[in-house]
Amino acid sequence: MIQQAIVRKILCPVDFSPQSQSVVEHATKVAEIFDAAIIVLNVVDDTAPEYAPYRKNDADIQMLHRTLEQDSQNRMKLHIQPKLRNAQNVSMMTAFGRPTEVITRISKEQHVGLIMMATRSMGITNQFIVGSTTYRVVRTAPCPLMIFSRPEQKFRPIRLLFPTDFSELSQQAIPYLIKFAKEYDSDVHVVHYRSVQSLATKDPKIEMDTIKRMLTLNGLKRLFVNDDIKGMSPSNAILKYAKENTIDLIVLSAHGASGFKQFFLGSTAVEVSSRSECPTLVVRKIDWSL
Repeated sequence: MIQQAIVRKILCPVDFSPQSQSVVEHATKVAEIFDAAIIVLNVVDDTAPEYAPYRKNDADIQMLHRTLEQDSQNRMKLHIQPKLRNAQNVSMMTAFGRPTEVITRISKEQHVGLIMMATRSMGITNQFIVGSTTYRVVRTAPCPLMIFSRPEQKFRPIRLLFPTDFSELSQQAIPYLIKFAKEYDSDVHVVHYRSVQSLATKDPKIEMDTIKRMLTLNGLKRLFVNDDIKGMSPSNAILKYAKENTIDLIVLSAHGASGFKQFFLGSTAVEVSSRSECPTLVVRKIDWSL
Protein backbone atom coordinates (compact mmCIF):
# COMPACT_ATOMS: atom_id res chain seq x y z
CA MET A 1 0.00 0.00 0.00
CA ILE A 2 1.07 3.58 -0.65
CA GLN A 3 2.33 5.63 2.29
CA GLN A 4 -0.14 8.31 3.33
CA ALA A 5 0.39 11.98 2.56
CA ILE A 6 0.89 13.83 5.84
CA VAL A 7 0.48 17.60 6.16
CA ARG A 8 0.48 18.94 9.71
CA LYS A 9 0.96 22.62 8.88
CA ILE A 10 -0.17 24.74 5.93
CA LEU A 11 1.49 28.08 5.23
CA CYS A 12 -0.53 30.80 3.47
CA PRO A 13 1.53 33.86 2.57
CA VAL A 14 -0.78 36.87 2.11
CA ASP A 15 -0.37 40.39 0.80
CA PHE A 16 -4.06 41.20 1.49
CA SER A 17 -4.91 41.18 -2.22
CA PRO A 18 -8.25 39.55 -3.12
CA GLN A 19 -6.30 36.65 -4.64
CA SER A 20 -4.40 35.86 -1.45
CA GLN A 21 -7.55 36.21 0.63
CA SER A 22 -9.29 33.64 -1.58
CA VAL A 23 -6.41 31.20 -1.09
CA VAL A 24 -6.90 31.47 2.69
CA GLU A 25 -10.49 30.29 2.18
CA HIS A 26 -9.23 27.31 0.15
CA ALA A 27 -6.68 26.56 2.87
CA THR A 28 -9.44 26.06 5.42
CA LYS A 29 -10.85 23.24 3.27
CA VAL A 30 -7.47 21.62 2.68
CA ALA A 31 -6.67 21.89 6.39
CA GLU A 32 -9.80 19.86 7.15
CA ILE A 33 -8.68 17.13 4.75
CA PHE A 34 -5.27 16.76 6.41
CA ASP A 35 -6.33 17.82 9.93
CA ALA A 36 -3.63 20.49 9.64
CA ALA A 37 -2.90 23.79 11.36
CA ILE A 38 -2.87 26.98 9.26
CA ILE A 39 -0.19 29.65 9.46
CA VAL A 40 -1.13 32.91 7.73
CA LEU A 41 2.01 34.90 6.99
CA ASN A 42 2.34 38.50 5.90
CA VAL A 43 5.89 39.37 4.85
CA VAL A 44 6.75 43.07 4.87
CA ASP A 45 9.80 43.94 2.81
CA ASP A 46 11.31 46.55 5.10
CA THR A 47 14.23 46.98 2.69
CA ALA A 48 11.92 48.65 0.15
CA PRO A 49 12.98 52.20 -0.88
CA GLU A 50 9.93 53.84 0.71
CA TYR A 51 11.15 52.78 4.16
CA ALA A 52 14.68 54.14 3.72
CA PRO A 53 14.00 57.40 5.65
CA TYR A 54 12.93 55.34 8.67
CA ARG A 55 16.04 53.15 8.76
CA LYS A 56 18.66 55.63 9.92
CA ASN A 57 19.53 53.80 13.14
CA ASP A 58 18.50 50.80 15.25
CA ALA A 59 15.91 52.77 17.21
CA ASP A 60 14.27 53.96 13.98
CA ILE A 61 14.20 50.40 12.64
CA GLN A 62 12.57 49.07 15.81
CA MET A 63 9.93 51.80 15.64
CA LEU A 64 9.36 51.05 11.95
CA HIS A 65 8.89 47.35 12.68
CA ARG A 66 6.42 48.03 15.49
CA THR A 67 4.38 50.32 13.24
CA LEU A 68 4.39 47.92 10.30
CA GLU A 69 3.57 44.92 12.47
CA GLN A 70 0.62 46.69 14.05
CA ASP A 71 -0.68 47.67 10.63
CA SER A 72 -0.23 44.10 9.41
CA GLN A 73 -2.08 42.61 12.37
CA ASN A 74 -4.93 45.11 11.97
CA ARG A 75 -5.30 44.10 8.33
CA MET A 76 -5.20 40.43 9.35
CA LYS A 77 -8.18 40.99 11.64
CA LEU A 78 -10.04 43.01 9.01
CA HIS A 79 -9.37 40.92 5.88
CA ILE A 80 -8.15 37.47 6.91
CA GLN A 81 -10.06 36.45 10.02
CA PRO A 82 -13.45 36.54 8.24
CA LYS A 83 -12.07 34.15 5.60
CA LEU A 84 -10.99 31.62 8.22
CA ARG A 85 -14.58 31.04 9.36
CA ASN A 86 -14.59 28.19 11.87
CA ALA A 87 -11.07 26.97 11.15
CA GLN A 88 -9.34 25.54 14.19
CA ASN A 89 -5.67 25.89 15.08
CA VAL A 90 -4.82 29.06 13.14
CA SER A 91 -1.92 31.43 13.78
CA MET A 92 -1.15 34.74 12.08
CA MET A 93 2.39 36.01 11.68
CA THR A 94 4.11 39.14 10.43
CA ALA A 95 7.75 38.90 9.37
CA PHE A 96 10.25 41.28 7.80
CA GLY A 97 12.60 40.78 4.88
CA ARG A 98 12.54 39.73 1.27
CA PRO A 99 9.34 37.67 0.80
CA THR A 100 10.85 34.68 -0.99
CA GLU A 101 13.64 34.25 1.56
CA VAL A 102 11.29 34.71 4.52
CA ILE A 103 8.64 32.30 3.19
CA THR A 104 11.27 29.64 2.58
CA ARG A 105 12.93 30.16 5.97
CA ILE A 106 9.68 30.10 7.95
CA SER A 107 8.51 27.02 6.05
CA LYS A 108 11.61 25.25 7.29
CA GLU A 109 11.52 26.61 10.84
CA GLN A 110 7.83 25.74 11.27
CA HIS A 111 8.13 22.36 9.52
CA VAL A 112 5.43 23.34 7.03
CA GLY A 113 4.02 20.47 4.96
CA LEU A 114 2.24 22.54 2.30
CA ILE A 115 2.47 26.11 1.03
CA MET A 116 -0.60 27.58 -0.67
CA MET A 117 -0.23 30.68 -2.87
CA ALA A 118 -1.87 32.56 -5.73
CA THR A 119 -0.24 33.61 -8.96
CA ARG A 120 -0.53 37.14 -10.26
CA SER A 121 -2.08 37.12 -13.72
CA MET A 122 -0.96 39.50 -16.46
CA GLY A 123 -3.52 40.53 -19.03
CA ILE A 124 -5.40 37.58 -20.51
CA THR A 125 -2.70 35.07 -19.51
CA ASN A 126 -2.05 33.45 -16.17
CA GLN A 127 1.71 33.19 -16.46
CA PHE A 128 3.95 33.97 -13.52
CA ILE A 129 5.63 37.33 -13.54
CA VAL A 130 9.24 36.19 -13.90
CA GLY A 131 10.95 37.23 -10.70
CA SER A 132 7.67 37.42 -8.77
CA THR A 133 7.41 36.03 -5.26
CA THR A 134 5.34 33.02 -6.33
CA TYR A 135 7.72 32.21 -9.18
CA ARG A 136 10.68 32.29 -6.81
CA VAL A 137 8.96 30.30 -4.07
CA VAL A 138 8.17 27.55 -6.59
CA ARG A 139 11.91 27.21 -7.05
CA THR A 140 12.92 27.36 -3.38
CA ALA A 141 10.01 25.80 -1.47
CA PRO A 142 11.19 23.07 0.94
CA CYS A 143 7.86 21.22 0.71
CA PRO A 144 4.88 20.69 -1.62
CA LEU A 145 3.26 23.84 -3.00
CA MET A 146 -0.30 24.42 -4.20
CA ILE A 147 -0.66 27.25 -6.70
CA PHE A 148 -3.91 28.97 -7.71
CA SER A 149 -4.06 30.99 -10.92
CA ARG A 150 -7.75 31.75 -10.43
CA PRO A 151 -8.24 31.61 -6.66
CA GLU A 152 -11.58 33.40 -6.86
CA GLN A 153 -13.08 30.24 -8.34
CA LYS A 154 -14.55 27.51 -6.14
CA PHE A 155 -12.10 24.77 -5.18
CA ARG A 156 -13.72 21.39 -5.64
CA PRO A 157 -11.30 18.99 -7.35
CA ILE A 158 -13.57 16.28 -8.72
CA ARG A 159 -11.35 15.74 -11.77
CA LEU A 160 -7.67 15.17 -11.00
CA LEU A 161 -4.76 14.91 -13.42
CA PHE A 162 -1.55 13.05 -12.59
CA PRO A 163 1.20 13.37 -15.24
CA THR A 164 4.01 10.84 -14.81
CA ASP A 165 7.30 9.99 -16.49
CA PHE A 166 7.37 6.65 -14.58
CA SER A 167 10.49 7.66 -12.64
CA GLU A 168 10.64 6.79 -8.97
CA LEU A 169 10.69 10.47 -8.07
CA SER A 170 7.59 11.26 -10.09
CA GLN A 171 5.68 8.75 -7.95
CA GLN A 172 6.12 10.90 -4.83
CA ALA A 173 2.97 12.79 -5.89
CA ILE A 174 0.79 9.67 -5.68
CA PRO A 175 -0.04 9.83 -1.92
CA TYR A 176 -1.38 13.38 -2.40
CA LEU A 177 -3.32 12.29 -5.47
CA ILE A 178 -4.95 9.50 -3.49
CA LYS A 179 -5.75 11.79 -0.56
CA PHE A 180 -7.66 14.32 -2.68
CA ALA A 181 -9.28 11.65 -4.85
CA LYS A 182 -10.74 9.86 -1.83
CA GLU A 183 -11.88 13.09 -0.17
CA TYR A 184 -13.74 14.35 -3.24
CA ASP A 185 -14.57 10.99 -4.87
CA SER A 186 -12.72 12.29 -7.90
CA ASP A 187 -12.18 11.03 -11.40
CA VAL A 188 -8.44 10.46 -11.78
CA HIS A 189 -6.64 10.91 -15.10
CA VAL A 190 -3.13 9.41 -15.35
CA VAL A 191 -1.15 10.56 -18.37
CA HIS A 192 2.28 10.14 -19.92
CA TYR A 193 4.06 12.13 -22.63
CA ARG A 194 6.30 10.15 -24.96
CA SER A 195 9.27 12.35 -25.76
CA VAL A 196 11.06 11.63 -29.03
CA GLN A 197 14.32 12.77 -27.43
CA SER A 198 14.12 10.39 -24.46
CA LEU A 199 15.90 7.07 -24.45
CA ALA A 200 13.05 5.33 -22.70
CA THR A 201 13.79 1.83 -21.43
CA LYS A 202 10.34 1.33 -19.91
CA ASP A 203 7.26 0.22 -21.81
CA PRO A 204 4.62 2.95 -21.24
CA LYS A 205 1.72 0.51 -21.43
CA ILE A 206 3.22 -1.83 -18.85
CA GLU A 207 4.15 1.07 -16.54
CA MET A 208 0.68 2.59 -16.86
CA ASP A 209 -0.96 -0.74 -16.03
CA THR A 210 1.22 -0.96 -12.92
CA ILE A 211 0.14 2.51 -11.75
CA LYS A 212 -3.50 1.71 -12.49
CA ARG A 213 -3.33 -1.46 -10.39
CA MET A 214 -1.64 0.45 -7.56
CA LEU A 215 -4.31 3.15 -7.52
CA THR A 216 -7.11 0.58 -7.70
CA LEU A 217 -5.64 -1.32 -4.73
CA ASN A 218 -5.67 1.99 -2.82
CA GLY A 219 -9.38 2.45 -3.34
CA LEU A 220 -9.59 4.68 -6.43
CA LYS A 221 -12.41 3.62 -8.73
CA ARG A 222 -12.74 5.95 -11.72
CA LEU A 223 -9.42 5.89 -13.52
CA PHE A 224 -8.68 7.19 -17.00
CA VAL A 225 -5.25 6.46 -18.48
CA ASN A 226 -3.46 7.78 -21.54
CA ASP A 227 0.15 6.73 -22.13
CA ASP A 228 0.68 8.98 -25.14
CA ILE A 229 -0.77 12.47 -24.74
CA LYS A 230 0.03 14.80 -27.62
CA GLY A 231 1.69 18.20 -27.59
CA MET A 232 4.73 20.20 -28.63
CA SER A 233 6.35 19.52 -25.23
CA PRO A 234 5.45 17.72 -21.98
CA SER A 235 4.05 20.90 -20.39
CA ASN A 236 2.12 21.82 -23.53
CA ALA A 237 0.60 18.34 -23.70
CA ILE A 238 -0.34 18.36 -20.00
CA LEU A 239 -1.97 21.79 -20.20
CA LYS A 240 -3.82 20.87 -23.39
CA TYR A 241 -5.15 17.67 -21.82
CA ALA A 242 -6.16 19.51 -18.65
CA LYS A 243 -8.15 22.06 -20.60
CA GLU A 244 -9.84 19.52 -22.89
CA ASN A 245 -10.87 17.36 -19.93
CA THR A 246 -11.92 20.20 -17.59
CA ILE A 247 -9.39 19.17 -14.95
CA ASP A 248 -9.85 20.78 -11.52
CA LEU A 249 -6.42 20.00 -10.01
CA ILE A 250 -3.11 18.91 -11.52
CA VAL A 251 -0.93 16.88 -9.15
CA LEU A 252 2.66 16.42 -10.29
CA SER A 253 6.14 15.96 -8.95
CA ALA A 254 8.65 18.79 -9.01
CA HIS A 255 11.41 16.35 -9.90
CA GLY A 256 11.12 14.00 -12.80
CA ALA A 257 13.93 12.22 -14.56
CA SER A 258 16.29 15.14 -13.79
CA GLY A 259 16.67 14.00 -10.19
CA PHE A 260 17.11 16.21 -7.18
CA LYS A 261 18.30 19.25 -9.12
CA GLN A 262 16.62 22.57 -8.48
CA PHE A 263 14.01 23.84 -10.91
CA PHE A 264 15.25 25.59 -14.01
CA LEU A 265 13.25 27.93 -16.22
CA GLY A 266 11.32 25.88 -18.74
CA SER A 267 11.12 22.67 -16.71
CA THR A 268 7.82 20.82 -16.90
CA ALA A 269 6.75 21.53 -13.32
CA VAL A 270 7.44 25.25 -13.61
CA GLU A 271 5.78 25.52 -16.99
CA VAL A 272 2.66 23.67 -15.89
CA SER A 273 2.28 25.46 -12.57
CA SER A 274 2.85 28.86 -14.14
CA ARG A 275 0.47 28.47 -17.08
CA SER A 276 -2.27 26.20 -15.77
CA GLU A 277 -5.80 27.59 -15.62
CA CYS A 278 -6.64 25.22 -12.74
CA PRO A 279 -4.82 24.82 -9.41
CA THR A 280 -1.58 22.87 -9.45
CA LEU A 281 -0.14 20.85 -6.60
CA VAL A 282 3.62 20.60 -7.09
CA VAL A 283 4.93 17.81 -4.86
CA ARG A 284 8.55 17.76 -3.88
CA LYS A 285 10.58 15.94 -1.29
CA ILE A 286 10.41 17.76 2.04
CA ASP A 287 13.69 19.29 3.17
CA TRP A 288 13.45 21.37 6.35
CA SER A 289 17.21 21.65 6.84
CA LEU A 290 18.33 25.25 7.41
